[in-house]
Amino acid sequence: MSMALDSREATGRQKLSEIARDLIREKIVYDEFGFGRVLRESELSQMLNMSKSPIREALSELAYEGLVVMSPNRSARVMQLSAGDMGDLAHLREMLEVDGLRMAMASDAAGLAAALDAQVQAGAAALEADDIEAFSRSDNEFHLEIFRHCGNRYLEQTFIQFAPRIQAMRTRLARERDRIRTSHATHTAIVAAVQAGELERAIDLLRDHVRDNADAYTDFCSASREVGAPPRVSLAEMERFARAALEKVGADAATTESVVRALAHASGLGVDTHGYRLLPHYLRGFAGGRLNTTPKLSFPRGTGGAAVLDADDAHGARAGYAAVDRAIELAREYGVGAVAIRASSHFGAAGAYATAIAEAGMAGLAVCNSDAFVRLHGGAERFHGTNPIAFAAPTGPGQEPWLLDMATSAIPYNKVLLSRSLNKALPEGTASDANGVDTTAPGIAEMLAPLGAAFGYKGAGLAGISEILSSALSDAPLSREIAPMVSDDMSTPRGLGAFVLAIDPDAFMGRDVFQRVVSRYRAAIRASDAAPGQSVMAAGDREWEEGRRRRAHGITLDPTTIKELAEFAATHEIAPLGLDEDVGRAD
Repeated sequence: MSMALDSREATGRQKLSEIARDLIREKIVYDEFGFGRVLRESELSQMLNMSKSPIREALSELAYEGLVVMSPNRSARVMQLSAGDMGDLAHLREMLEVDGLRMAMASDAAGLAAALDAQVQAGAAALEADDIEAFSRSDNEFHLEIFRHCGNRYLEQTFIQFAPRIQAMRTRLARERDRIRTSHATHTAIVAAVQAGELERAIDLLRDHVRDNADAYTDFCSASREVGAPPRVSLAEMERFARAALEKVGADAATTESVVRALAHASGLGVDTHGYRLLPHYLRGFAGGRLNTTPKLSFPRGTGGAAVLDADDAHGARAGYAAVDRAIELAREYGVGAVAIRASSHFGAAGAYATAIAEAGMAGLAVCNSDAFVRLHGGAERFHGTNPIAFAAPTGPGQEPWLLDMATSAIPYNKVLLSRSLNKALPEGTASDANGVDTTAPGIAEMLAPLGAAFGYKGAGLAGISEILSSALSDAPLSREIAPMVSDDMSTPRGLGAFVLAIDPDAFMGRDVFQRVVSRYRAAIRASDAAPGQSVMAAGDREWEEGRRRRAHGITLDPTTIKELAEFAATHEIAPLGLDEDVGRAD
């Protein structure tokens, strides 16, 4: 696609953010920016020849349109449009377009017929010139004309809000020339029906046209790796690749072992936000210098069952498992072992460290803070991170631990991203706009609410426990002082803190008694009465069940992660990640 990217050529009447928005939208719609692509402000700034500020504003506007999804730290990716998403979108589209067509033919049938025919002629010219981009534009304009003539501006505005997502879908389908010729023929038939005043015939053609497009996109998803059913990879193959990649960036053996162990825990139990999808980010951190590849861990302070671990800017997993080992040693000697971590970084799923302590026969607690995007109860600014709390307790030989791994925010940020893509409202009391006002509109959600809704002071208080244990015991930064996890600066260490605690039951009534009581407690939860249509599960049950499924059938990775890992493999000359190899398929 030929586009002028020099912002200096834009008209003075248009804001820079609007220029950036329009150019980025074009690149997404016309597939220059593929689904799932990371949109880095530094790259866009260089590409569009403007500062990051208008680009940041443009990305926020595109997030409202649903073309871009924003992570809690404000990093951006192009949306992904699965077959399921397309089904929901097609259902809404059909309702709006059919109503719009009825209204347009009732209010201005002649004007509608002329406008639709003009777009059909434009489409024919584009097909003759084999200009797929021009055909896509005329296709989009054809459907917009229905709403321009319906006489209801609110209906028109509603359609315009999600029209770019439909246009992005059309562009991907336009790779099949037979399909766009069929689409053009249907447009021609709709015009003929409108010209003849045959409303029901026009509606039937339009309805079938929308459904055919949705079906075609489902077929496209099945045949393409870009969206839809992603490829699977075994956990063993994922581990093999991760070890090879970490070796290439210079990570020492202990760091490699720790990072792979933490990623495998998360991906293996279905905590994908903290699993192997983070590997490309970690590799950039090691390569850029943010993460120390060969840290010299030390324990500069400590007395009795307490110690402080200075991680020397190690990866959080390296620090986390070292703290776990020390806490277990202290607990064996003193009954309780507590280790505060400083000078560390992102350590992934907190449950990995609580589980490691439980596997040693002890009760384990792990907490950390993170860069802020959760408001206080009644607050109007990002103050806490998700500040997770994880606790695990052993239940006996051959049994999985009782495991709680929870954020202290009302919902995970992924819930906001999913709701944006589906254009669905958020639950009440879970998110706020930039002014701290509660909103159910995912497009303007700027911060999460603390756990507890109207009683959010409880969630904020729990976040405060993580904050204090992670920062005050080790003199580490508060959430609001932590540099963003995802940023253009991958060279400056972030200096995060965390805290782990191990409790040895043998210092109390004995390990056998402890495990027997915890096991009896979990059995009672599982056997308790459930409300109609509901089920009762003990903490960790869902994760352990998912773990069994993933060991048998492998995991899936998003297209962007697959692409980034493939590029890393090619650049660093390691065997590429083996997809769909020796991985069973789930029923």
